[in-house]
Amino acid sequence: GCLCEFAAEDETVCAVTAAMKSGTALTEFASTYRRRFFDVGIAEGHAVTFCAGMAANGMRPVFAVYSSFLQRGYDQLIHDVAIQGLNVTFAVDRAGIVGEDGETHQGLFDTAMLGTIPNIHIYCPAYFSEMKPMLYKSMYVYTGPCAIRYPRGSEKYKPEGFEAEGNDFDLFDQNGGILAVTYGRIFGNLCQTAERLKDEGSNISLLKLGLVKPIPEEALKAASVYKTIVFFEEGIKHGGVGEDFCSLLAGNGWNGRFILRAVDDRFVPHASVNSSLAKLGLDSDGMYDTIYKSKRKESIER
Repeated sequence: GCLCEFAAEDETVCAVTAAMKSGTALTEFASTYRRRFFDVGIAEGHAVTFCAGMAANGMRPVFAVYSSFLQRGYDQLIHDVAIQGLNVTFAVDRAGIVGEDGETHQGLFDTAMLGTIPNIHIYCPAYFSEMKPMLYKSMYVYTGPCAIRYPRGSEKYKPEGFEAEGNDFDLFDQNGGILAVTYGRIFGNLCQTAERLKDEGSNISLLKLGLVKPIPEEALKAASVYKTIVFFEEGIKHGGVGEDFCSLLAGNGWNGRFILRAVDDRFVPHASVNSSLAKLGLDSDGMYDTIYKSKRKESIER
């Protein structure tokens, strides 16, 4: 929907798919802007290079692709897009746990994979309202390659009164001794956890990342005042955002306790989204258990 809005105002906006027009929700764009819609067939590597060619000639291409399928274009992403600093936007669909799509479609590697590439920006909306401002920044504010990763399905819980505006980060400082950090849809789970703890008379502070590559310096500065940081990530642990966050903090001289809950060096089998998140400790109950144990350990050490 928001891509069609941009296309109505800007004739350089075009959309590319690799035989997934319906799956990536480009049906409306394809029928409205037929001359600016390109289906290259099952050829993701070619799609990336094709986008690079269009961007080099003044177009604003958006390649809508499943997270697991973008893996096929990693070589072209580096050589044809990133090295040349071209403004190609990657709309990374099915990011995170995908549920019934199955083990081969889990979108658990894109942040680690894309995060290795210099000069790329990676945005992670938690709510639908953040898609348009993040897409705008990807296409018109930052001039290099950008990715917006978003999950399949509906929104998670949104706290009453919270305005999701697509900021690079949002800090909810509730005078909690522990800072909990996350990005994407599981921020909703973390909000439910924080409210449960608050009902029990225990506050935690929350940091929601909207931009995960590069991690905003102001977000790191805000996090550095906390002695205990718990990071929840719906993605592979090794090379992911959590490890990058911890490394950057340590490089700035922070020496607190960092706890990272992510997918630890394994493939996640076919199951429902909620079931998988529960098994990974990334639902609100799992987050509660992790933070509760952290708070107990903190009080014992004192």
